[in-house]
Amino acid sequence: MAEEGTGDYEQARAKFLKIFANMPEKIRSEDVAAVVDDKPYTWANAAIEVKGNTDTGKKILKSLQKLSIL
Repeated sequence: MAEEGTGDYEQARAKFLKIFANMPEKIRSEDVAAVVDDKPYTWANAAIEVKGNTDTGKKILKSLQKLSIL
């Protein structure tokens, strides 16, 4: 994903981080943001993956884009 549409990835990443920064702590730690490879990720776990630019983070962003959250 990073190779193709790097601008799109960075834009999605920036949107995610902005949403995350403005989210109440309880939602960050309890609510599931996305399910990737049959594993649920809370917003806090998703943020770790996205901030680390991992492959899982990229999948999470793609999933949130498909759901029109980003």
